[in-house]
Order: sequence, then structure tokens, then C-alpha cells
Amino acid sequence: MTRWDHAPEIRDLAGQIGGWGGAPVERILDHCRRRIDGWVSDAGGVIGIDALESLVTKRLQMVFEEIRADEDFDRLTQVYARDKREFVFATMRSKFDDDANTTFGALVLRRNATADSPDRYVAVIDCRGSKLARRFFTRWHEIAHRLTTHADGGDTEPGYRSEHDPIERMMDEIAGHVGFYDPIFDPAFRQASEGKHLLTFGTAETIISESFPSASFQATLFACARRMATPVVYLEATLNHKKDVKRKMATPSLFDEEPSPGELRAVKVIPNKAAQDEGFTIPTNMRVPPETVIHRLFDAEPQTSGEDNEDMSQWESKGKSLERRAVVVEGRKVADRVIAIVQPVEKKRAKKQSGRTPLFSE
Repeated sequence: MTRWDHAPEIRDLAGQIGGWGGAPVERILDHCRRRIDGWVSDAGGVIGIDALESLVTKRLQMVFEEIRADEDFDRLTQVYARDKREFVFATMRSKFDDDANTTFGALVLRRNATADSPDRYVAVIDCRGSKLARRFFTRWHEIAHRLTTHADGGDTEPGYRSEHDPIERMMDEIAGHVGFYDPIFDPAFRQASEGKHLLTFGTAETIISESFPSASFQATLFACARRMATPVVYLEATLNHKKDVKRKMATPSLFDEEPSPGELRAVKVIPNKAAQDEGFTIPTNMRVPPETVIHRLFDAEPQTSGEDNEDMSQWESKGKSLERRAVVVEGRKVADRVIAIVQPVEKKRAKKQSGRTPLFSE
């Protein structure tokens, strides 16, 4: 079981969905997969992810409204608030412009729609600026809400939660599965990775160009990592502070001190199942070693990529280092961070050979 299986919100959602046996997260995922499998079967199959999205949204009676510029909020206000008397759209922009709680999308149940309206649910997707890169994933994230939290008889109001909220993390998990639907993604993945023992950025780029043109690089890379039978750690590194520093910064002070920019840290770390089974990971928020390719890329121009052979023992904190193991690291500078994949190129060493104590938390 994952830590999200123990979250009360996830257990409650699994209970609402029903079903028997299995951990809550897997029960929710299975529920979504079975519904989509049924619709695809009824339709006689689909060719391509765009056709799947069209089929699913039609069955769910939902449409998308994309915000490409600030003026699009005025259009939403006119079309929905004034013309259709759906007043929630008139005040929506403030939620999307709130820097303290980044919002990429929102799902709205129309109060004045009929039970058979094809647009009974409206998913608003923010595609302005850097949010455009998440367009594909955000669309499937809102579909995930419609399949679960906003299923018929469920929530009737858009939820503006933190991205770290268990429900939002669950929706991301669903989007990562159904947005990269196995019957469509798996053949593309097998073809793109043929003859390769390790996952590469090139594999993800081939899948995008040939089968998933609307998908972001990060989302596709993560979908590939999930399907690898060998250990892969996906991580994102950006400037951040240690936990104790964050607590001090959050404490009111008599002095108006300018906060430090922090250090380059692994703010998001997601090992695939093979990595979890081996205990192969990097502690979240661990400082990135200065001599690594990830650190070099952080100072590079956006979209710069790089690869290097390294050792896990380079990662140190409080005088301790991770267990020695040769790895290959591939990374890319994207906006304010570096995304990277870390993969071992040697078997896990016996502890008596290592002589070092693995570090699992800071």
C-alpha cells in the first residue's frame, strides 16, 4: 500500500465508488479503467488518444473551455454567466490568478443544464503562459474528477485544493493512467523503446511525435518510467529550503529580512515500482550535489539537456551519503527547474561491500 492509501480522503472516495478488495488507490484506478474500457468496447474501439478523449467526455457530458489569454475570462462571463445564468463563471478568474494556490483547471456542474445536456459539466483549462505545458494533463485531470469526485451524485462545486492535497494527487494518478491509456500507449512505448535497456528522453520524444502529439514531455516521460521493468527515479530539482528553514521563514519576525533563495533540491521524487521494490530512491528535498549533471543544467538555458554517469554516493547530507551505486542521469532544464531520470547501471551492492549507511530522510 502507498501512503495515499492511508489518507482519509482517499479511503472515503474509494468507499463512495464501491467495489471490493484491494487498496483504496488501486480500487479507484480500477474503477476508472473499467468504465473507460466499457465505453471503448461499446464504440468498437478507438484509434488515437484524441478519439479516446472525445469518446470519454461525450459519455461524461462534459466540454472544455480553454483560457489562452486574459480576455477569454470575459468570454466565459458573457457566454455562461450572462447568457446561461451560470454565475460561478463570473468570479472564476480570481481563483486562477491566485499565485498562493496555483490552479490549472476547474470542473463546473451547470445549474441550469438539463439532465441530458451534452455540456452539463464544463472543465475550464488555464493555458496561459507556463500553464500551457500542462494542457494535456490538466484536461485528463479534470476528466478524472468527473469520473470520481464529480460523478453523478457527487460534488456539485468546483474544488480549489492545494496541489499537494490527497484528492488532487489521486486525480493526477488517474490522469497518468487513463490519459496514457494502455491499449494506445503500450504499443507506442514498446516500439519507441525497442532495443533499449534504459529509458531515455528520446523514447518519450518519439512517443509524443508519433502517438501523443498533445502530451507534455514531463507527463510522457513519467508514463514511460511507470512502465519500465527496471528501476527508474523521476525527479524535479529547483531552489528550495530545508524544513527547519521553512518553519523559521513562516514564523513572524520583528525584522523584515529578505529570504534567501534556497539551495537546489530534489523537490519531487517519484520512483517507479521496480525502484520501490529495490529501495532505490533519493529522499525528497535532498540537496543536489554541485558536481552532478542536474546542478550544471540548472544554470543552463531552458530546454538544454545533458547526461552523465554518476554514483549515488555523491548525494550527501549531514555527513552521510546514499549507498554506492553506479547510475546514469539524464536531465533537462525546464522553466525554473530541472527534470531528470536516474537509473542504476549496476546491481545493488551488498551492504558489507558498501561500507556506507543509506540515507532515507534528511
